[in-house]
Amino acid sequence: MSSVEQAHGVDFSHGIPAGFAVLGELLDTVIEGVQPVFAVAKLEGDAVFAVAPAAALDGGGEELLRQLQALYEAFRARREKARDARDHVCTACPVVGSLDLKMVMHRGQVVRQSIGTRTEFLGPAVNVAHRLLKNTIHTRLGYRPYLFVTDAAANGLGLAEPGVAHREEYADIGPVPGRVVALGAGLPGDAAALG
Repeated sequence: MSSVEQAHGVDFSHGIPAGFAVLGELLDTVIEGVQPVFAVAKLEGDAVFAVAPAAALDGGGEELLRQLQALYEAFRARREKARDARDHVCTACPVVGSLDLKMVMHRGQVVRQSIGTRTEFLGPAVNVAHRLLKNTIHTRLGYRPYLFVTDAAANGLGLAEPGVAHREEYADIGPVPGRVVALGAGLPGDAAALG
């Protein structure tokens, strides 16, 4: 999105650049795609942070993978529609049409706390999920859309080793093992799609 700001400046008094409108539509697609299983806790820039009670997901891993694959297909279709639009021409806004998804799913204890006028989720599991958004998956497996499911989440979901084993490590939280599942490039858990 920095290229949109560079092309249009930060003064949007003449309207919001098309790139931001497309990003908004893509975020709408993600929000619609995670509901009703997950509730959207907040938006953080171009990220959607959603939560669900673990008990509501237990044992439903295969169905959840199908839902997230469908979410990705809806996202991809919306992105392609935006990419084909010719109602706005600049060098930056079309870049938004090349955005792709990376999803992280983690399980752990959180605390819901009122802070000011907002309710926030806090705790180690939230910190882990945020750290996992900055990971080495693209470096290791190439740039493609994916879902990283931590072992903590996969165990509760009852998933039998989908995708490709992967491990992240952070100095402040230690190792976080899990599995990378390709989105769109094959069926859920298709290891060949990531090979």
